[in-house]
Amino acid sequence: MLGEGHAGGGAGGHSAGAGSERWLLTYADMITLLMVFFIILYSFSKTDAAKYQEIAVSLHAALSGGYEQSALPNDSANALVTLTPQPTPSAQLKPQPANSLLQSIAAQLAQRLQADSAQNQASVAVTPDAVDVAFSGDAVYFQSASAVLTPTFEQVLRAIAPVLKETPNQIEVEGFTNDLPLRSTMYPTAWELSSARADNVVRYLAEDAGVPPHQLVAVGLGQWHPLYPNDTATNLRRNRSVHIVVTDVPPLGLDQGGPDVAPPGQPVS
Repeated sequence: MLGEGHAGGGAGGHSAGAGSERWLLTYADMITLLMVFFIILYSFSKTDAAKYQEIAVSLHAALSGGYEQSALPNDSANALVTLTPQPTPSAQLKPQPANSLLQSIAAQLAQRLQADSAQNQASVAVTPDAVDVAFSGDAVYFQSASAVLTPTFEQVLRAIAPVLKETPNQIEVEGFTNDLPLRSTMYPTAWELSSARADNVVRYLAEDAGVPPHQLVAVGLGQWHPLYPNDTATNLRRNRSVHIVVTDVPPLGLDQGGPDVAPPGQPVS
C-alpha cells in the first residue's frame, strides 16, 4: 500500500512540473509578436513622406488630365511618374504656309486667267491645303436657274485646263446657289441645281479639256454654304458660282476605291 501510494505520488509530481512550464511557450509567442509589431512600426517611421507626395501629385495630374510641373520634384532621378505635356488645340490648328506645289499651281492659274480676256470675275486664292478658283456672276458663267455652261465659261475652262492636267492631286468642283426662290421645272431644289453646275464643269474638263477624270470630284452645296451674305444684288450674283479647288491630297488609287479603269499610262494593279 505504501509502495503503491509512493509510486502514485511520484507520478503526480512529474505531471504538475510539466504543466507549470507551459506559460513559457505563451510568453515566448507574445514576445515574438511584440517584436514583429515594433519592427513594423519602425519601418513605417522610416518611410520617405516625399515619395507619397510625389505619387499623390502624379496620380492627381494623370487622372485630371493636367500637368502640374511645379508640384513635381526637380530631380528627375527621384520622379516616380513622368508626365509629358500635350500640345494645346490652338498649337495643333496653327495655320501652316502653303506648300510650294500649291503656290506654283496658283501662280500658273492666275497667269492664265489674266491672259484670257473672256474672264472678268474669276479669282484665285491659295491656302495651306488647297488652291481655290472661284467663278461667279450673272450671265458670265451660268444664266440664272441654269446649269448650262456659257461659251465664255467654256473658254475660261480651256484656258486653265493645261494647268489642271499637270496637277497630280485631287480636284474638287463645288457648285453653289443663292437663296432666291428657285423657279425651275428642271431643278426642283437648289441642291440639284448646284450639283448640275458642278457636274457640267467636271464633264467639260474631262471630256473636252482633257483633265484626267479620276482626279475630278463634283460637289453640290446648294444655298446652304453661302460665301457671302445674300443681302445685296452683288452678293446674290457672287453666290451663284462654281469653285474649282485643287487639293493637297492625291486622288484615290485603283486599290482604294478609285477608277474602275486605269487612267491612260497607268497599269492596272
